[in-house]
Amino acid sequence: MRDSEIIKAEYNAERLEMEKYILVVLFLVQQRWSYVIGRLLAPDQITTKQWLMMIIMVTAFESPPSMQEVANALSTTHQNVKQLATRLESRGFLKIERDPNNRRILRLKVTEECHDFWEKRGPQDVKDITSLFAGLDDNEIKDLFEIMSKLEKISANLYENTKK
Repeated sequence: MRDSEIIKAEYNAERLEMEKYILVVLFLVQQRWSYVIGRLLAPDQITTKQWLMMIIMVTAFESPPSMQEVANALSTTHQNVKQLATRLESRGFLKIERDPNNRRILRLKVTEECHDFWEKRGPQDVKDITSLFAGLDDNEIKDLFEIMSKLEKISANLYENTKK
């Protein structure tokens, strides 16, 4: 494979060319990080999709979300979330419970066992996360944070409009 610096230099001309480069690189980074994170979680028999779902459930919701709410947050289907939730429930990481106000709705509740598991992993997770961003200084991290926040909003809008 050609050196990424050479490829980057070739695309560093017009905006559209840079956008093409960024798009490809985002997919490559996602693939590589998914592999790395998968390997880090493998000893605990947790997949990257299960990991992501648990993070979203703990950080993006103030109360136990419904399966559909989690599916929307992950930009996936209710069926995919149900498969992940069933596996996580069998591991004791969450409970699938009927909503008391609407029995048709299934809510996902993170368990104490889940919180304990992630708390024990904390120090190693800090090292692992830090390694993903090695080579970026504080200002680059801040800039990347702002850019990723904007891209997340743009992608969410595109996703919702595409679903219509």
